[in-house]
Amino acid sequence: MLKRLHILCLALLAAATLGGCHRYLAREVRIVPKDVETYGSAGVDVTLHVANRGGRPLRFEAAVLSLAYDGGEVLRATLRDTVTVASGWEGDVRMRCRLRVPDRAALYAVQRKLQRAETQRMTVSFALRLRVGDAVKKIGRRRMPLSDFLNTFGLRPEDLLTDSE
Repeated sequence: MLKRLHILCLALLAAATLGGCHRYLAREVRIVPKDVETYGSAGVDVTLHVANRGGRPLRFEAAVLSLAYDGGEVLRATLRDTVTVASGWEGDVRMRCRLRVPDRAALYAVQRKLQRAETQRMTVSFALRLRVGDAVKKIGRRRMPLSDFLNTFGLRPEDLLTDSE
């Protein structure tokens, strides 16, 4: 299993949603990935350090991220519960996610491809529903090339393989 891939994708999903999608979020909210605890291939808890310096509560209501290889999904991470960060609060927040690996052989093939930095046929799709006060923001992208997703954060394919199980 690609433990680092799970960590990075979930943390990046959270970070990507805040980067300039809304002026309030970009100005008042900071998120830093901190820790991860995996539960086999069934789930993962991602701990983020969140600072909500604004005057409105922040709620992650739904989030889904999937990794596909050659058109077939090899990994899907789904936020299990709504996560709320009170206004003016700073601290650690745990996001519990359910993992689904429909084809372990394909996931193994993806790991081999990443070792060779071959991401041409890999895509990432994500969707997030975020509430800031009364405003709802939906953010998503379908079939984004993995290389573009990684470039957004200054990462390389081999960065996903660190700490693999």
